[in-house]
Amino acid sequence: MRRARPALGTLLDIRARGPESLVERALDSAFDAVDEVERLMSFHRADSDLSRLNRAASAQPHAVHPWTYAVLRRAACLGVLSDGLFDVAVAPVLVAEGLLPSMPECAGGGTSRDLELLPERRVFFRRPMLLDLGGIAKGFAVDQAIHALRRGGCSEALVNAGGDLRRFGAQPELVHLRTASGAVPLAELGCGALATSSPYRVQPGRLAQPGGGIVDPRRKRLWEGRGSVSVAARSCMLADALTKVAALAGPECGPLLARFGAKARWHAPL
Repeated sequence: MRRARPALGTLLDIRARGPESLVERALDSAFDAVDEVERLMSFHRADSDLSRLNRAASAQPHAVHPWTYAVLRRAACLGVLSDGLFDVAVAPVLVAEGLLPSMPECAGGGTSRDLELLPERRVFFRRPMLLDLGGIAKGFAVDQAIHALRRGGCSEALVNAGGDLRRFGAQPELVHLRTASGAVPLAELGCGALATSSPYRVQPGRLAQPGGGIVDPRRKRLWEGRGSVSVAARSCMLADALTKVAALAGPECGPLLARFGAKARWHAPL
């Protein structure tokens, strides 16, 4: 059974197998989980956990949903382990580039090292900053959809959010990478996740342009690299985040990837 609809700024495509009576309900739960992640972590929603933090967490700690706290905790860990190459406090660059809406009442200047995670899921910014979770939350949403499908009794499933995907099942499946010249085989994926990131490019002739880009926190500007990078990992949240590190660091990020049991593949531009 297969369903697809817009979500997370892309097309969310879910395929699942199992008893029909269970799969229908599991698909509903999977889409609900993605909607919840979007509700909590969207930069575009004024009532999201993320927007509340961006507005006020530098004044006093704010409690957030367990999912938001989990994503922030992973982001903070990756920020330290990557020596700052992964940084969720890059929203000012994306705002300046017109890739995120302006938030004039908020000031940005801190980095993810200024993110303080306190007991009882409270979050505090030691310096004013603007967070954007677009480089990690989409992968987390895919993971939550997979968990919902497993709990729902599906025997096999694949969740694909614009190239960030995760699947489980008895037999591996050949995954393709979509390029300007068509789909090319990328990897056989069993139970695991795969994410691909590339630099922001305006694509002439397309009504819907790509919604984001990789920010280089060291230079505080969009990454201007060529080609793309794919990362395979045990979770889509990890794969999603590590594509940014792999794009910026190149093969030198091998030890960090190995720490998480992840692998990267760099694709030359066509």
